[in-house]
Amino acid sequence: MRQLVTPALVVLFCASAGWAQNGQAQKPASPLSERANQGAASAELVTLTKTWTDAMNAKDHAKLETLLAPEYALYRWDGQRMAARASWLDFLYHTDIKEYTVRDISAKAYGEFGVVTLVCTWTGINNGHPFDIHSVMVDTWHRTNGTWQVVARSSCTPTPDTAGTASPCTPHAYSDK
Repeated sequence: MRQLVTPALVVLFCASAGWAQNGQAQKPASPLSERANQGAASAELVTLTKTWTDAMNAKDHAKLETLLAPEYALYRWDGQRMAARASWLDFLYHTDIKEYTVRDISAKAYGEFGVVTLVCTWTGINNGHPFDIHSVMVDTWHRTNGTWQVVARSSCTPTPDTAGTASPCTPHAYSDK
């Protein structure tokens, strides 16, 4: 009996040592490599924001639909929903965009989420009504299966009359409300 127990213990010891080595081979990423990954993801979010801008100017609806998550919505600065994805896209598809530009893009990735802030200017005509919008935007991105999509955008459009007040943001023409 003792002859059977000793080899069994040796096999068990070797197997557990192998499991421990496999666990060591899968160490968590170092803080330095995590920062590098976050930096690369942040740079990717800047590129995707520029891709969104190019798609708007080119009226590339297929590209826009890939960038916007199914749950995408546009929100006012106070958190009220202005437009669901379908309403926002409908507004866009019925708009003659003269110019859409973004500047001061700042992106930060936090694992599978990212936040992008930017200043946006766009001019155009919607249903015969010209518009000239200058907004501060905050986009929330989510990465699913390696693909980033915008899940929410918050927009603030101050006017000369509202800038510096407690409620500087005005609603856009594409509001659901």
